[in-house]
Amino acid sequence: MRNIARKDALDEMTKDDLVAWIRNQHFLRPKRSDVLYIRWERQSAEVLEEMQKENKALDGFDFKERDRLAVRFNESRDAGEKLRLLELMQPYDKAMQDHIRRSQALDRKSKRVDALYEQIDVERQKERRT
Repeated sequence: MRNIARKDALDEMTKDDLVAWIRNQHFLRPKRSDVLYIRWERQSAEVLEEMQKENKALDGFDFKERDRLAVRFNESRDAGEKLRLLELMQPYDKAMQDHIRRSQALDRKSKRVDALYEQIDVERQKERRT
């Protein structure tokens, strides 16, 4: 028995097909708040997935080792040894800087998604008045 994944008809439709089909459904007209909610739901799921991925990004780094290298750096009086220790710490520092940069970008994206959610409420209030 073969397991054949069936495609939903919506998956086969182009954007133009979908728009035309929705416009032909006289009993079904999405409200702007519905569209915004669908957009918010998709984008918030994407942000959550990206955040989970980013939280795992540093799993391969032992920052206690970086701290031990920093202690040795601070205790050393030899310029050559200090340079060698700095070079050993560099991958840790770069990984942390990259993580911070990506996390800040995710925070900005999350704020845009939160603003989208607030816009849903604004649109719902407008829709109730009309």
